[in-house]
Amino acid sequence: MKKYLKVFSKIAIAVSLMVCLCISIAGGHKTHADSGYDTSYSGGSSSSSSSYSSSSHSSSSYRGSSYSGSSSSSGEGSIGGFIIWIIIIILIIYYQSRRAKVTPADMKLVSNADAIAKLKELVPGFEEGEFLKNGYQIFLDVQDAWTNFDLEKVRNSITDEMFNQYESQLSSMEIKGEQNIMKDFVLKGSAITNCSKQNDNIEVTTKYIVEFYDYIVDKESGNVKRGSKTSKVRMYYDLTFIMSASQTKITHCPNCGAEVNISTSGTCEYCGSKIVGENASWVMSKKLCTKQTNL
Repeated sequence: MKKYLKVFSKIAIAVSLMVCLCISIAGGHKTHADSGYDTSYSGGSSSSSSSYSSSSHSSSSYRGSSYSGSSSSSGEGSIGGFIIWIIIIILIIYYQSRRAKVTPADMKLVSNADAIAKLKELVPGFEEGEFLKNGYQIFLDVQDAWTNFDLEKVRNSITDEMFNQYESQLSSMEIKGEQNIMKDFVLKGSAITNCSKQNDNIEVTTKYIVEFYDYIVDKESGNVKRGSKTSKVRMYYDLTFIMSASQTKITHCPNCGAEVNISTSGTCEYCGSKIVGENASWVMSKKLCTKQTNL
């Protein structure tokens, strides 16, 4: 039923536009519009450390139309043009309201059950929600450190490889007298997608969807050089976190001292205390932007 309603809606809109076009032609009203420009900017990217993609903005201009003829046809043309604009405005409002209510399918993130199960085996007391929350906080700290040229703030939250790459990129930006402003972050979704153990390292891959303002300014004047201060971007990230497996090897309950098995559910079977691994020791090893949407 919904399918037929969508088809009917499209047909009705097409017919409305055709009627508007006929009225316009009959009234002798001619229009001319020219499209504006689209610009975007992007920085360095690397799937092994960080991928940085920034916002784009667009603008368009419209030239008014002109026509000539008798006063009668002029009046009819004006009425016809007015009706056309009213219908166009109604259609725009209709589509904008529908667009605001619809959630894109790729924003509905669900964690991989197998990855969660494996993490619970490897890390005592592992909690998905807490892990994703900590991962998002690391992401925010990294973005803030980048904006404020203060990488020392996140030295212990990212790998040496990421730190060195960011340091090199920020040095280049500083020489140009530029600053990348990122602010007003809103988390739209997160999920754990994969878990693997190689040698002594546990590696967890996650997906995050975040909306925020992202633009570059001239540090001296504060003028925007690229991007937009008024339009947010929605960024889709693949973030990878790693931790040494040896840090998860808890052999005794920190509360009662009884021996525990790492494969248990995360609760001491003697005193009932919760046993939690060192989640604070997770560090970001990769930051890859897979998609960008301008809002």
